[in-house]
Amino acid sequence: MKTYLKHRILNVIDIKKLVAMEYLDFEGKYKDYVEEHDFWEMCYVESGNVALITSDSRIDLAKGDIAIIPPDTTHSYSSPKGNVSKAFVVCFECLSQAMKTLGGMNFNLGDMQDSMDTIIDEYANTFFMNDKDHLEVLTEPNFGGQQVIIMQMEYLFIRLLRKLSAKSNPGLVFLNEESFYSDLADVIIGYFHDNIGGKLSLKDICTKVNYSRSFICKTFKEQTGETLFAYFNRLKVEEAKKLLATTHISITDISSKLGFAEAKHFGAIFKKYEGVSPKVYRQNNKKER
Repeated sequence: MKTYLKHRILNVIDIKKLVAMEYLDFEGKYKDYVEEHDFWEMCYVESGNVALITSDSRIDLAKGDIAIIPPDTTHSYSSPKGNVSKAFVVCFECLSQAMKTLGGMNFNLGDMQDSMDTIIDEYANTFFMNDKDHLEVLTEPNFGGQQVIIMQMEYLFIRLLRKLSAKSNPGLVFLNEESFYSDLADVIIGYFHDNIGGKLSLKDICTKVNYSRSFICKTFKEQTGETLFAYFNRLKVEEAKKLLATTHISITDISSKLGFAEAKHFGAIFKKYEGVSPKVYRQNNKKER
């Protein structure tokens, strides 16, 4: 009897959730509207001209162009006064590492227009945005419409990645799942070491690695067994132990050197990890100086 092997499919783009889908109104609620959120956004210009403005760039989009905005990017849209412009946006959650390659980029769809046409057509017959700006399903939606939208979006992004890889960067390589998650944690740990005396925020970390808060927190905990700031504090305590054991720097100065606002807070963190206060630790480890 012939033996068959089941092949595990690698999903290079895996969209988890649709958050919002709608047309922008440049004269109404989206005029001068600035936003930032922890999910991806795609803007497609159906007609006219639209400017995408972020904290460090301006991208002018024309008919048939799309822009892909990474999570935690402050952005807004504008359109020339008197210009009849129409843009369609899709907000979604996607944890696939390949999306990072597309983040912040803009493309003209060209022969990929069919995917966008299908997405918009399925949206019109599947969803609507209610008065609270929440995405809702129609009473009688297209059968399988939600799945078709996600499938077409994933297909569109794969086509864009193929085009990008073949045309503008033949050496483009995507990490496999296992190395990606561990490498991401290593990048964050390296960032912690480089800023051991700093006061990092979650936003700082997100900006460094260009992924959303929820994804970074979840991935780091899975890879290290600790939360981001529990790990960062432990690194600070390890550095404090070296200074306590090998220098005469005061505990207050060590606290300040490691980015703690108060020596009392530093002492509490130190005792949480070592079971003793910094003063007692120094007394017990004098021989190491």
